[in-house]
Amino acid sequence: MRVMIVAANQEHKPDPVVPLGAAMVAAAARNAGHDVCLFDACFRGERVASDLRQALRAFQPRVVGLSIRNIDDVCWPAAQSYLPYYKQLAAAIRESAPDACLVLGGSAFTLMPSAFINALGADHGIAGEGEQAFVNLLSRVDVDGTGSISWAHPVLVPDVAPALDLLDVDEYYARGGALNLQTRRGCAFKCTYCTYPVLEGRQPRPRTIETVVDGLQYSLDRHGVRHFFVVDNTFNHPPDHAFAFCSELRKRRLDVSWTAYVSPARLAPGLLQQMADAGCSSVEFGTDAASEVTLRALGKSFTQIDVIDASRKATAAGLKFAHSLILGGPDETAESWRETVDVIESTNPSAVFVMLGVRLYPGTSLARRAEQEGLIRESEIGLDPVFYLGAEVADGLEQRARELSASHPNWYFPGLEGNRWLRYWRRRRSHGVRGPLWEQMATPGPAAAQEVPQ
Repeated sequence: MRVMIVAANQEHKPDPVVPLGAAMVAAAARNAGHDVCLFDACFRGERVASDLRQALRAFQPRVVGLSIRNIDDVCWPAAQSYLPYYKQLAAAIRESAPDACLVLGGSAFTLMPSAFINALGADHGIAGEGEQAFVNLLSRVDVDGTGSISWAHPVLVPDVAPALDLLDVDEYYARGGALNLQTRRGCAFKCTYCTYPVLEGRQPRPRTIETVVDGLQYSLDRHGVRHFFVVDNTFNHPPDHAFAFCSELRKRRLDVSWTAYVSPARLAPGLLQQMADAGCSSVEFGTDAASEVTLRALGKSFTQIDVIDASRKATAAGLKFAHSLILGGPDETAESWRETVDVIESTNPSAVFVMLGVRLYPGTSLARRAEQEGLIRESEIGLDPVFYLGAEVADGLEQRARELSASHPNWYFPGLEGNRWLRYWRRRRSHGVRGPLWEQMATPGPAAAQEVPQ
């Protein structure tokens, strides 16, 4: 069967990212014997709809899988919805391949499947992991009723190598500075706002380490890619798996540089040093807050002391590190705000990423809290972004954040910045800079310092 996977994501802030999920589904369908092509929208700009129409007419697929990564950019106060763009792509598919079966999938679709089915008029949808579910659907596309949704429950992660040959890997490396790498799925933590347990389940499910590193080595040997980002939600859990990944990298003596998301919770002794010894250059701590009040409200599994301790361990291991924060969320006060800022400043991070308020999603405990407080019914949370703002700081939140931004040049506020950083990022990439650009934010050289937007 002729199958086209459409990777819809076009977001480039801060970097374009490889559509790993779409490439995994494409590989699974191809391994099952189907004739598969992957249409990647990432670098096509405003011509994306016309390019898609042309590709559809040339390939004439029987099934089109539209992979939807994000609902919106989650950037309060001016969140941008991607729904109009997805509607444009769906219309192009219907126009140029009217007899094709349109199947929706991806992380955004999984969060609100019925809403997307209705909004885009798709024939089918797969909520959850798509590798096996999509292959199963291909065998019965003429049987299931229109508008059906298949729910893929978390199982062992298939050791399917993503179909990187269907993507422009060189372009992603040049413009994104790294390739994505996933070593496991699932999250056992209970953050009140987080959708990872909805998307991947609560039990960590590792991939085979040798298979993961084989893929890394393939990209190094075939494309000269030396920089990777491990996209696991918390790389350090379970610790045995993280240690095994580092051990395999050291055993193969690969000349690579990588970074990963790390939780300050129960950070295994010696792990950060093992990561550094295996080529890790930096870590991003999913900190969210550094005040005990807001840490509890966000359901974090660590304390302020853990945040400080994890930062010290990263420094001792020679790793650059960034903190991601959520300011203005549940139970935030002027005092907790100041406490978080003071603690994070004291750790001397290379960069800090700050989101304002919390985008609400159904199925999370924060959504239930919002309903209990009379802010919104959970059933009313949909494709239009809705944010939870702490009652004590909601008024004046934007102004407070702008003042903080003005005094902290290496703190990045996506909701306030617009596109003013894009030219700087693109210029740095065009000069051959690879890896996370935030690694340079703390101590840029004179030329770079002149380029950084003020």
